[in-house]
Amino acid sequence: MSIRSRLIQALLAALMVTAASPSYAVQFPNTSDRGAPARGPSLGTRGEICLDPTNRPSLTSLLPHNAIAPAFGANADIPMSLWFYIPETGAADAELTVFNELGDTTFQTTIELPSTPGTIQVKLPQYQADGVTPTFESGNLYYWDFALICDPNDRSDDVLLGGGIQRIDASSDFLTQLDAVADDPLAQAELYATAGAWQETITLAASLRSQNPDAWAELLTSVDLDFLANQPIIGQPVGQTPGQTAEQTDPTESPTGSPTSMPNGSGDLQRLLAGINP
Repeated sequence: MSIRSRLIQALLAALMVTAASPSYAVQFPNTSDRGAPARGPSLGTRGEICLDPTNRPSLTSLLPHNAIAPAFGANADIPMSLWFYIPETGAADAELTVFNELGDTTFQTTIELPSTPGTIQVKLPQYQADGVTPTFESGNLYYWDFALICDPNDRSDDVLLGGGIQRIDASSDFLTQLDAVADDPLAQAELYATAGAWQETITLAASLRSQNPDAWAELLTSVDLDFLANQPIIGQPVGQTPGQTAEQTDPTESPTGSPTSMPNGSGDLQRLLAGINP
């Protein structure tokens, strides 16, 4: 059975995220991990030629427990994204492929990997080429493969990750609550987390990390990814680590890369992030 077939079977068995009661912290609701694939690299690959299996942290997708990443997508200016921790690797590029439940490819892109370890964001297109038709239909479940390309001439050496993503529609009540805290990005992140929208939650928490590292650490800890909390986000300044004071902040900037830039949309996102990043 192919890796893709095993991934689809595992994800079909996973339970979807449901809304939780209101929270006052950036913590993601508890989700079931029954039937979910691991968030680390697939075992049994020959990709040790470009990834030391003993190195920790290893290649990791930043996902909730059930390995499915819900997003409001077209209901917000924050783009649907996937987030990955890239360790030291001999691979220069990775490939992301998103496909529907029938196995048809919806989106595919090649990503230039950073030269140093860190967390990257890979944005997904909100609309197709016509600018009107959504790339991801609301309610449908999509699957993705993320492959470190160890040897471009022999893709059987790829190191693989897999998971799922689903775009859901935000209710009018949620959008009203969101608008009420338009000037408070942390409150926005709390609302998204409570609603179970992983992608918006992690994107906002990442944008706040250099000024509020505790919110980023709290979110990752809530899904057992605390071991990544102090790792750099590629393309962002290195801010305070949890527990540091402002005087202890490391002013050094981390390397930049085109696939890791933060969203630069218009409208609500600009209002949300205004004054947050210098």
